[in-house]
Amino acid sequence: MKVALIGYAQSGRSTLYRAAARGLAKGDVTAIPVPDERFDTIVAQVKPKKQTPATVVLQDDLEAVQGQGRALSVKVVDSAKKADLLLAVVRGFENPAFPNHFETIDPIRDAEALDTELVLSDLQIIENRLERLLRSTTVKTPGSPDYMDKQALERFRSDLENGLPIRALTLTEDEEATVRTYAFLSAKPVVVVANVGEDDAANPPAKLAETFARWTEEGTPAFAVCATIEEEIAQLDAADQPEFLQSLGLTEPASHRVIRAVYDAMGLITFFTAGDNDTRAWPLRRGSSALKAAATIHNDIAKGFIRAEIVSYADYLAAGSLDAAYSAGKMRLEGKDYVIQDGDLIHIRNKS
Repeated sequence: MKVALIGYAQSGRSTLYRAAARGLAKGDVTAIPVPDERFDTIVAQVKPKKQTPATVVLQDDLEAVQGQGRALSVKVVDSAKKADLLLAVVRGFENPAFPNHFETIDPIRDAEALDTELVLSDLQIIENRLERLLRSTTVKTPGSPDYMDKQALERFRSDLENGLPIRALTLTEDEEATVRTYAFLSAKPVVVVANVGEDDAANPPAKLAETFARWTEEGTPAFAVCATIEEEIAQLDAADQPEFLQSLGLTEPASHRVIRAVYDAMGLITFFTAGDNDTRAWPLRRGSSALKAAATIHNDIAKGFIRAEIVSYADYLAAGSLDAAYSAGKMRLEGKDYVIQDGDLIHIRNKS
């Protein structure tokens, strides 16, 4: 799961990247363990030889977006296409030492402007492709690849011209296939982070808080942090962080908020496998089946799928161990179509 940070110059992208990386950043791409108390509890009880948390890969290798009438560079587009989600960092702090991209500080305006950049980038790609399709000999043949391509692209063009990003559209299976082919930027999930000043870290301005709450409710997680403070917090020992956070009126570090927002925007849950040799946390799309979970672990396990042994995390916690949960009759045998729930502990019975 790759998350690319995108934003205008002097927005504090790299500072937020280092803060979210929790001191692990050694370059511009870092795999960040997903904080999960449930996983910590399972590991403490099982005491496996190896523990493997779920991870999110953060990328801070995109050039700054230029804006002001200049299209996204080919380098930015190519790099962003490889990401599963875009983390839009917008400036909400005043600092004369760092000239702002615009004349005024307005994180809401900047977030909307960045979204427009993604829409315009996709429109350019669509226009170029439709122009080439005019020379196709099969574009008017119903059912042909070029015909299907043209139908989807023309629909996208109409909505994009009205300012709607592709992620806001309800797509058919054929249209989803087209989106995957072109890796359109406006189709990617987006999380918006406003990098605000220290005084606004715990209590962002009312308009910003209200707008971000609405965006979050509409499916685009958005929140404010002070990246400079968060970078300082990330450098503290874990035991010292809660007290420092509390002194600032904060409840959790930015890294937790970023990862949770990424999970929400991607529609992810976590399931666990608890083994003596290796205990793991696995990210999975919400609504996925037991068979999909098996394939996430290993394709061969999915091919030989027989049944899934399922223990909910709540039952596991109440029992105190996996063995105790089994003894208490809390293990359920489920078929391949069972929908995995967040926190399920899973063992796949398969034809080995």
